[in-house]
Amino acid sequence: MIFLAAVFTPPAVRSQGATASQIWITVTAAPARPNPRWQGIRTDQLDQWKANAPWQTVAAHTRVAKLIAGNVENSKDADLRAAIDDVKRRHMELALEIGPLVRSADCQSKTESYGNPGETEAILRKIRAAGGDLRYIAMDEPFYYGHRDAGGCHSSTAEIAKQVAASVTSMRRIFPQLQVGDIEVSGADRDWIAELAQWADAYRAATGEPLAFLHMDVNWSELAMRNLAPLASECKQRRIPFGIIYNSDGEVESDLEWTGSAIRHFLEIESVLNIHPDAAIFQTWTKYPTHVLPENQRGTLTNVALQYLEAASSLRLARSGADISGVLTRPGGEPLANASVTLTAVDVGARLGPSPRRLAGTVPAGATAAVIGIRVGTEGAFICAGATGAIIGGIHYQEQGKPALDISPVSVPIQGSPPSLRTLAITPGQTFAPNLKQLPVTAGAAYALTAPIAATAAAENAGYVTIVFLDASGQGVLRRALWFSPSKQPLGTVQTDAQGAFRLALPETVALAQPEIRAEYAGSAELRPALAVLPSALGPVNASLPALERILPPKSSPLTMLGPHEKELSAIFASATPSESSEHQWEQVSRQIQMVRFSAGAITTMPDAALARLVRDLSARHIGLGLEILATNWFHEPPCGQGIEGYIDPGSANAAVAKLLKTGGTVDLLAMDEPFWFGHFYSGKNACRSSIPDLASRVAVIIKIYTAAFPKAIVGDTEPFPAVSNQPNWQAEYASWVKAFHSATGTPLSFLHLDFNWGDPHLNVGPARTTRDPAAIANLAKQAAAVARDNGLLVGMIMNGGGAPVARSDADWIQQAHVHIRALQASGVHFDHLLFETWDTFPAHTLPETDPNTVSGLVEFYKRQ
Repeated sequence: MIFLAAVFTPPAVRSQGATASQIWITVTAAPARPNPRWQGIRTDQLDQWKANAPWQTVAAHTRVAKLIAGNVENSKDADLRAAIDDVKRRHMELALEIGPLVRSADCQSKTESYGNPGETEAILRKIRAAGGDLRYIAMDEPFYYGHRDAGGCHSSTAEIAKQVAASVTSMRRIFPQLQVGDIEVSGADRDWIAELAQWADAYRAATGEPLAFLHMDVNWSELAMRNLAPLASECKQRRIPFGIIYNSDGEVESDLEWTGSAIRHFLEIESVLNIHPDAAIFQTWTKYPTHVLPENQRGTLTNVALQYLEAASSLRLARSGADISGVLTRPGGEPLANASVTLTAVDVGARLGPSPRRLAGTVPAGATAAVIGIRVGTEGAFICAGATGAIIGGIHYQEQGKPALDISPVSVPIQGSPPSLRTLAITPGQTFAPNLKQLPVTAGAAYALTAPIAATAAAENAGYVTIVFLDASGQGVLRRALWFSPSKQPLGTVQTDAQGAFRLALPETVALAQPEIRAEYAGSAELRPALAVLPSALGPVNASLPALERILPPKSSPLTMLGPHEKELSAIFASATPSESSEHQWEQVSRQIQMVRFSAGAITTMPDAALARLVRDLSARHIGLGLEILATNWFHEPPCGQGIEGYIDPGSANAAVAKLLKTGGTVDLLAMDEPFWFGHFYSGKNACRSSIPDLASRVAVIIKIYTAAFPKAIVGDTEPFPAVSNQPNWQAEYASWVKAFHSATGTPLSFLHLDFNWGDPHLNVGPARTTRDPAAIANLAKQAAAVARDNGLLVGMIMNGGGAPVARSDADWIQQAHVHIRALQASGVHFDHLLFETWDTFPAHTLPETDPNTVSGLVEFYKRQ
């Protein structure tokens, strides 16, 4: 198979489209020894060098045709001569893409840039014998394969330049007028750009001349495309013509997917990023597209080049709140009416939650097993844009006709438990490469690998979910990957009006996530496609991930938390435009607290848009989000634990996690709802009376679901007093609980929150035991705080009313709370956390803060004491 790359200068009539002064396109001829792998692929290449071949517009302006060395070796002499004769007839100059490095006793690399001694010269002589007048050499990535690639010899820049210079001298003995340029890999690694500039300088020093050109083989990602701008600048400073190979993303499954991807690449690079190469190269080394011709048919290789040449339409975008508007015009500026424009949201900040990703294929011959794992910062993954993150859900592998197998990245040892979400911190210099599971596979079977993934723009190329097929000896047969990248959400297609204008209202949850907005016009027979990008307010390369953020600033004073009536606070955010009066209901108290604490159940019932608004408002106010969670696992079990406070199933915990991740939330604090008391000491109906190790293993199931998703959250315990302190040997038992929890969950307990039962007789005096005893309150606070601190825990206190006599009004409850607060303040105990909340009938409201008989009013009372 002979590969030819054609270089042509666009005609004046089409100059409004193409921006490169030269355009290269890969074309092919028949091989002498057909490869079964390419059977039926681009068989129309045989017709391309006929006089009437249907690529006249592209071919008419072609100036240079590029042969590929490996295919020259495999071609019949007559076929090679016929192709070269037609190149001459079309008045094209001839180029050759070839690896210039030579294998030696010290370096036996099998990569494509290395050849055996004498191999390069033999190929050039074959071209000369076929009548070819070779004018250009395009070196096949000598710097990448010789210096960096794992299969290369890791030679120094100077040593590679020296070897290349010797090859250039040898080639010019056959074709003295050769001009020598280079093709190199370009990806997301910004340091590599600087190395390429150094390589160009080293080549000049070794040969005495600059590279004739530098063409980039792009490892497609947003970061990689953005890196082309500084590289183009480096080339311009050195007066080296700069080119880009336009082809497809790796994982495509049809001709139209391949060509659509290639078109989007040249549109983004040249229309959006405003990078204008000297040469645009259209080339493929995959089975897609399956046809080269005709140029006027969508899905062919020559059609991609033809669309590049078409007159360029113009697409402009603007945003006003949640409204996206735009205008589509013809090359002269006149409106383009009744045209379809497709819009997409790109979740560059990973604030819309994970979206499903899928790999499909056929299990390779010889494979007997597969390993499924995650890779970050290793095995081809590079962390290039600083600290960032990604989220992975349950991974599933399924072969046709068989049930799907769950390979969850979160260890939940409950049969049938739903998969959980794991948030990965991606940090430069740190790698993460667990193999989650090895499973048997069936060679030749159709399979699919799926996983929900969310990732920031900065996480592109930093990691992936992988499947590695193994043979019976355990050797790798094939590796495939679901790479981290931002999720994309289709927004719909709109039609332009008579003025070429269009408008689309974003769903509010999408608008609150601040995604990048992309608009695409598919083009027409006369007009080039168009692309416009409206950057996210988060920045073009967003490195943050809410689940990894810590909102709370360090505080020397106690961490103050408000536990609001959840429906009341969420009502403020029920509208996209909350009234000024509703926001003022907690304007002052929001400055006095550092955290709002909700129940996990309230999170799952709150509407998505309201939760997204609340999350955004709390972040703007630098107020953290705490969750009170039911933490003791109960999942399809006998009555033990059923209906008891604190028990929950993994699915409910997953639902709260997924809801928060979907709406861009993070969790700063997790407070377990009395697991020690209800799981170990409680003896009522359905009591489990678990041993401390068993209780810790139960709690670990739920805690791992939360900490896997929110790894920066601190985890602590809320327990009832004096119920706990009334138990014999409770101090030693609690110390055992703290140690068992850490061992089972892998997370240390950080705090103990004290929930006093104010009506307990131990805290009261008087005939009816209904009068608070400040001394008893103080003593219990001191005792519980001492046990907590002896175990390395911070101490928090729930400041509220309640107890006997039962409050009959908001004012009654507030007066009870005042008594409790004064007794606690007189105890001399320094509380690290202060919580203001109620689960009683009174007070009926958290807000407004100006009402002293509300929970928020209680915060103001405490601050005045």
